[in-house]
Amino acid sequence: MRRIILYLLFTVVPALSFAQKNVDETLAQDFLRNGEYQKAADLYEEVFNSSGSENSFNNLMSCLLKLKQFDRAEKIVAKQIKRNQNILRYQIDLGNIYKQSGNSNKAKDAFGRVINEITPDMLSITDVGQKFYSIAEFDYAIATFKKGRQLMGNNTLFTYDLTRLYNIKQDKTSIIEETLTQLAENPSFLSQAKAILSSSLQEKKDWENFRSILQKKINKDNKNPELAELMIWQYLQENNFNKALDAAITYDRNLFEDGEKLFTVGDAALEGEDYDLAIKAFNNVVNRKPLSPLYGEAKMAMISAKNKKIMSGKYTQEDLISLESDYQQAIQEFGKSNESLFLVRELASLKAYYLQKVPEAIQLLEDAIKTPRISYTLQAQCKLDLGDVYVLSGEVWEATLLYGQVDKALRDNPMGQEARYRSARLSFWNGDFEWAKAQLDVLKASTSQLFANDALNLSLVISDNMGPDSTNIPLKMYARADLLLFKNQFKNATATLDSLKTQYPTHALMDDILMSESKIAMKQNDIDNAVKKLTEVIEKYSFDIWGDDALFTLAEINEEKLNNKPKAQELYERLLTQYPGSLYVLEARKRFRALRGDIVN
Repeated sequence: MRRIILYLLFTVVPALSFAQKNVDETLAQDFLRNGEYQKAADLYEEVFNSSGSENSFNNLMSCLLKLKQFDRAEKIVAKQIKRNQNILRYQIDLGNIYKQSGNSNKAKDAFGRVINEITPDMLSITDVGQKFYSIAEFDYAIATFKKGRQLMGNNTLFTYDLTRLYNIKQDKTSIIEETLTQLAENPSFLSQAKAILSSSLQEKKDWENFRSILQKKINKDNKNPELAELMIWQYLQENNFNKALDAAITYDRNLFEDGEKLFTVGDAALEGEDYDLAIKAFNNVVNRKPLSPLYGEAKMAMISAKNKKIMSGKYTQEDLISLESDYQQAIQEFGKSNESLFLVRELASLKAYYLQKVPEAIQLLEDAIKTPRISYTLQAQCKLDLGDVYVLSGEVWEATLLYGQVDKALRDNPMGQEARYRSARLSFWNGDFEWAKAQLDVLKASTSQLFANDALNLSLVISDNMGPDSTNIPLKMYARADLLLFKNQFKNATATLDSLKTQYPTHALMDDILMSESKIAMKQNDIDNAVKKLTEVIEKYSFDIWGDDALFTLAEINEEKLNNKPKAQELYERLLTQYPGSLYVLEARKRFRALRGDIVN
């Protein structure tokens, strides 16, 4: 019997006590949530007295402060301080009671004593700093972490805590100084420094202040590669590619050995569509002495930048000739292989579409197709390119044969589907509308989304605009203009479209004509005119074939060319609402969410 009583005393009674504590604490939480602070305070005090729970103590203090029962709170905290003289956060609680009761002098004395009593213990310092943070005493929290560094003899400690506090206080200068201090102590902190600065410095004046402070640091330590890289990086944050390149050139010789920073500037300028600056940056890497390990990559990037400049319509005849020479030199230097045949393909395109050297383009592609050990896919790509060039030269039969070869060899591959689309488009240009539509209808039903939209649009152009007789003169004029656009003969294409509008002013092709005119404007880098034409399609023909295409293209222009993000976001949202079945919906939704801030880049 005695054993049973002892068992009950040591097992059942504590369990019942623990269960009662949980019930009381749960009930106290309900009172606290409902704003019944007096009931919550009484229960929390009971739980705290019986268990010493830190959570119940903190909630008790919160309730008493809300009730303004400062004397009661002070007595409870005083007991805690007496019991736990080495735990400084209770002294902070006492100071907070003084602050809440309006006794600011006693609060300052209490907080000051805490700072004076901090010891070189990481956990204790962190505990004190976070406690000050929790009661919004940010200056004391900063003082805590700074003193902690001194006591621990380590200036790299508590960076995250201090940066967060400086951000709350909007003390941008201290953020900058803190970041640069950390970088001086630890060069591997560079990527974190960039992350902190990019999230903290939002306004132009912030970046100007950063540049001024950084320059002073560099003046004192001009051999520090991390500071030099930060200087280049900050110019890139402002899209000031010229100054970024100047800085990269200045520091490249003395601090960087491989031209990597020059390459970084070139990449950023290329993404920002400053093609001339990108070309200059990559060219600096190519011409470095001794030869940079990035030489080959930089040469390819420079050629790519020149190519993109031409594709954007921002070029002169001298640019075309210079690019042609670059391609030829690169092909001679790197040889012909699966890895470098893209150079041959791009050179052939340049010769055919921009330099009017069609025979040379044909010869290049025919030779490429015969390259030893060429991959099957790459050979098919070269055949498609060659077929397009034959279209330029008027050799329709040769083009048809090449498209057919690729279609037959890769029927279930996207490249085979592309070959079928090009064959159908060629039939359209030749005025064989019924055959073209039959091919397109099969293609749009079986193909991937990659070609479905083009196939669908061209099929609808044909079905919507074929006349009651067999002549179909307006549609043939439109097809001729489309072929001239494909050939980059913009002047002749525009003249044909103008003639079509004059002769058939009320024809259903008007929206198709506007879309073609917008494409010509984009090819010529006439953004204003492209916007005008697309806007007209949206306003007058939103119900027709090109409504969603025009809306998506206009949104894309606002996002990428005009840097009008709010307008782009509005247009993407309009597309999602107005054309829920459009093939552009997935991409439009992705871009809309990114602009809205749902996706972190």
